[in-house]
Parts: sequence; structure tokens; C-alpha cells
Amino acid sequence: MKYDYSFRESFTSLSHISEEVYVALDKGDDNSLEESQKIPGVKIIPSTWDMALKKGLVLSVETNKALEALRKDHGQEDNAWGIYLQADEVLHEDDYERLIKDIEEAQKTGCDAISFRYFHFWQTHHHVAVSKKWYPHEIRAIKLKTNIESWGDAQGFRNQTKVFFTEARIFHYGHVREQDSYKEKIRDMGKLYHEAQVLEEKLSKGQKNASKNKCIEYFGTHPLVMKERILRMNDIWELPEVSEVAIVGDPKKYSPALLKTIGAKKVSWFATSSEVPRALKKSMVLTEPGLFDYLFKRAEPGLEMKSKLHRKWSDDFKLIFQLSSRHVGFRHPS
Repeated sequence: MKYDYSFRESFTSLSHISEEVYVALDKGDDNSLEESQKIPGVKIIPSTWDMALKKGLVLSVETNKALEALRKDHGQEDNAWGIYLQADEVLHEDDYERLIKDIEEAQKTGCDAISFRYFHFWQTHHHVAVSKKWYPHEIRAIKLKTNIESWGDAQGFRNQTKVFFTEARIFHYGHVREQDSYKEKIRDMGKLYHEAQVLEEKLSKGQKNASKNKCIEYFGTHPLVMKERILRMNDIWELPEVSEVAIVGDPKKYSPALLKTIGAKKVSWFATSSEVPRALKKSMVLTEPGLFDYLFKRAEPGLEMKSKLHRKWSDDFKLIFQLSSRHVGFRHPS
């Protein structure tokens, strides 16, 4: 509550795919406990955070407390898995079916951890950070009957033996919130990592680095649980439909479910850019642009994440970002 985390949306998105949601929660100085207890399926693990721990270690300590409680109840079940979310991370309902299938596939193929795609939103709900420092994927589901544990500042897990990579996404909203709460959060989180004598220097350096963030536009759909929050922050939920969009490429490469949600009254496909009518050329989308297309600004460069760990976007994700760069959005299925 104090830092305007999207914890209600996070827990709710998790409750739709889990039997229970285990939350290690300090009593704190706000009403996070009361608000968390209102969410169906949430099981509170009372805890006291050791704020003397630095380098963010308290975050993995608390994560492992919730994991220990989960293992106490389900750790001896051969097919039991736990999905981990931080309080600013949300699952998309469109990924539930995929995630269930991928957990089953991971189980069959001897995997004990699943790594998710990450969409890191920066300052608005329509800009995804792609600079080198942003991790493109991270483990967010683990088999419980293992020795896997959270470590460091709880960004990821260790002791896994084989990782399955899913196309399911984590929508990370930690840097999109009310500005006063965000500034307070940044300062207090800094205290978890740095001693008092170097805190100001580290915060100043972090602020300079943040100003250099490279972002790409995103007008795909957000999880439905985020609608009220996004509108409350006076942000755009869905872009208005455009009358027509021209796409140069092969529609067979993309999932029919995605194509049905493109925010255009008419979607016209063409094999080559020369076939596109003059009236549509300025806003046309080239799904496989070449060097000259970038030089003449017929396509937006740099839509991939910059991290060396990045896996190329799937065709569906790539199309979402390509259309977003032309301010063509997507609609939730009615």
C-alpha cells in the first residue's frame, strides 16, 4: 500500500491459476495485511523482515520463507509446482492455458524450473524497457520436490538442474506508479542494498542510469486485472481503432487469436511493399524489414531487447511491437 505496488493485481492474477497464494508479510506500517486478506485464496505467512541485511538479501530470505511454507504443505507431491511473483509482477490471463501446458511439458521432459518472458514497463504502461540491464527472462516457476531456492535479491533461483523456457509473460509494473510513492519506494529500496554513507551517491548514479533507458512502444493488451489501475492513473487502456492498417508479410506466421484482436476496422495483407496503396504506405508495417527500410524510416529499428541473454521475440510478440510502433493497438477479446 505504502509504495503503491500492484500487489492486489499480482495476487489476483496468480490466484486464477493456483490453488493458494502464499505471501510472506511483515506487519509493516500500512494496511497491506488487511487488503491482502480480502483476496480469495491468499494465505498469509507472518514474518518480520530483517532490514539490517544489505544487498537486497532480505528479499530472498522472505521469498524462501513463503517457499518453505508451500513445501510444508505440498513439497512431497511429485507433480507439485510453485509459481513465484513479486508484488509488482502480474500474469496475463491469455497465458494461463499455455502455462498449464508448459508445466506439464516441463514435468514430462525432466525440467525442474520454468523461465518466463519479461515485459518491463518504464514510467508508463506503454513503454517496455529494452536496455542491457533489463533481464529478458527469469525463473518464475519451480518444481517443489527439489532443493531449488531463491537467492541474492530474489531476482531468480538457484540449484535448478534443467530449465524450460516458456513464452508466458511476466508483466513487470514496478516502475509505473504514482510519482510520490515511486520516489519513496526507490529511496527505501536503496536502503536494502546500500549502507547509509553511500546511499545518496548510489541513488544519484541510479537516477542518471535510468535516464538513459532505451524503450520501445507497447500497445498490446494488459492483464484484465490491471484495467482499473491503468485507468486510475489516467493511462490508455486500449487505443482507438484505426480505419485500416497495411501489413507486408505472411499472415499464416501468426496465431489467429492474435490477428483477431488487432485494433483496426480493416487489416490488409500484402506480399510486398510495392503492392501497398499510396494512402497506406506511410503507416504500413513491414514484418521483415531490410536495411533500406530502416534507412528510409519505413520500419522501426531496435525492437529486440539488448541483453545478451535475450531470446528473439516470437512472431506474435514481434508483430505486437511492430504494430505498436505505428500506434496500432490490440483489443481484449469480447
